[in-house]
Amino acid sequence: MNQTQDINRELKALTRQRIRLTWEIAQLGGPLSDEDARLVEVMREHSEYADLWGRLDDLTDAQIERDGTNPIMHVTIHQTIENQIAGGDPEQTGRTVEALMRQGLSRHEAIHRVGEVLAGEIYHILKEKRPFDEAGFVRKLRRLAKPGAVRPHRRRPSQKRR
Repeated sequence: MNQTQDINRELKALTRQRIRLTWEIAQLGGPLSDEDARLVEVMREHSEYADLWGRLDDLTDAQIERDGTNPIMHVTIHQTIENQIAGGDPEQTGRTVEALMRQGLSRHEAIHRVGEVLAGEIYHILKEKRPFDEAGFVRKLRRLAKPGAVRPHRRRPSQKRR
């Protein structure tokens, strides 16, 4: 195994441990930072994954994945959008969520749409080994927020309404 793979494996293990511990602290009523409280709220909003949070350290990737979705990545991106809104950086994130809600999306679905843009940016950062392009991210969010740019996703029968 090369050094990059070792680092990625360690990062994955630490991320799982942090999410599990944050969940356990919340379940015990312990103190949480604002960022951790947002993570727990996001985890609670994704009840379809509730059986995973307390056992992340013990599960394989295949045991964690649900319908082609990695719940850890999903809540991490969702939390990142919530953190951007809470911190106002970039401001366009909150503006885009508000614009999407005015167009008929639920707040949760609007967060997911912005998260799709962020996931695309993360993909390009990793693939192209380049830094975050905030200006490009903001441009994509502005396009997303234009009236008529989005339609509600059609849910598959197995998907729960969030």
